[in-house]
Amino acid sequence: MKLNVVLVRTEYSSNIGSAARAMANMGGDRLILIDTRCELDSKAKQMAAGAQFALQSATHYASWDEFFKTEGHGLRIAMTRRTGRKRKVFPFDEKAAELASHELAQDNIYLIFGPEADGLDAEDLAYTNFSCHLPIEGEFSSLNLAQAVLLALYIGRQHFKSGRPRTAIETDAVQPFYFPDALIKEWLESMGFDVSARKASAYLTLRKLFLQNLPTEHELHVLESVLQQNIRKLKQLENKD
Repeated sequence: MKLNVVLVRTEYSSNIGSAARAMANMGGDRLILIDTRCELDSKAKQMAAGAQFALQSATHYASWDEFFKTEGHGLRIAMTRRTGRKRKVFPFDEKAAELASHELAQDNIYLIFGPEADGLDAEDLAYTNFSCHLPIEGEFSSLNLAQAVLLALYIGRQHFKSGRPRTAIETDAVQPFYFPDALIKEWLESMGFDVSARKASAYLTLRKLFLQNLPTEHELHVLESVLQQNIRKLKQLENKD
């Protein structure tokens, strides 16, 4: 099991450096950066202090799609302090305890953090399995990014234990996580939905629904077959008209 930290659209290099240092403190395995909005400059190196390796070996992705095409199976847990009618947000310590024995928890755990100003948005959350909040006892509910990384890793280490040893072949040959994005979009478009809409998007809602139910690869391939068959039928009906 690997406990990975994913920073999305981070704006300040000093926060990336501080997050790298928090990873060194708490045993984070990999630092992953998605659509970073800053350079890893001298400020990042200064704040990383003795954790230069985590900073230098960080994996960079330009977008969520690129992340999904490359990263392997695992649990993707978003950290957010915002709640609402459309956001199911769980206490991280409780959700981690619940998921600790799940098959996906034996591969990769991705702890995902949004940009400093406003956090993860609805589109970001549609790429994750669950949204969680960290415990806050004081009156001020907003954590610094590095503090959030430190606390999340500490809680994660209490629940997610290393599983069976992986062979060299398994470690080096990670199979990218499969999800039928293109087919879901094509299916919705064939029924007249606008998949580009950011608000009230049927695509984002379906994606979140599927991922929150932790489908296996076999189940996702069954979904793919169902969508392909449905798209063919819809096209046949359209041609008849």
